[in-house]
Amino acid sequence: MMKRRSGVLALVLMAAAATLAAQEPPAKIGFVDVERAVATIDEGKARLGELREWARPREEELARLGREIETLRSEMATKRGTVSDDALAEMNRKLVARQREFEDKQRVARRDFEERQGVILKEVGEKLTAVITQYADANRFTAVFILNPNDLVYLANSADLTDTVIRLYNEKYPFTAGKR
Repeated sequence: MMKRRSGVLALVLMAAAATLAAQEPPAKIGFVDVERAVATIDEGKARLGELREWARPREEELARLGREIETLRSEMATKRGTVSDDALAEMNRKLVARQREFEDKQRVARRDFEERQGVILKEVGEKLTAVITQYADANRFTAVFILNPNDLVYLANSADLTDTVIRLYNEKYPFTAGKR
């Protein structure tokens, strides 16, 4: 009799476990296009705009140096054979000096730009992560992934949380110029 009861009990427990498993909601997965979100949220637009403004004079300086280098190259090509070797050597020294200056300024500008961009992405990214986490918890998502459109064959509109996250971010972190 004891064996029969434990067998029945085992069957009841297995049926209960199967019922509970059937009642568990399916996994809910979402995706967020982080690049688009950062570029679209009010704070991201403003801060990336400030970064572009910061970069503009450096780009203009590099363009000016690039034109100088091309002018020196052109001048050397047209004067080759008509001026002394000393004059050509002097022109070449100027050209090499300008090329080095260009490369140095380009390297510094790139490093400074990437550093500033990294700060922006870190600060905005931390807030964006908080918004995504809060939304995912409140809506019982199992996982939220960073959307890389090149890696997907299909994505249901309901799984793309980007627009919702952008709206929630702007609500939670209203941005006005000059305020961080």
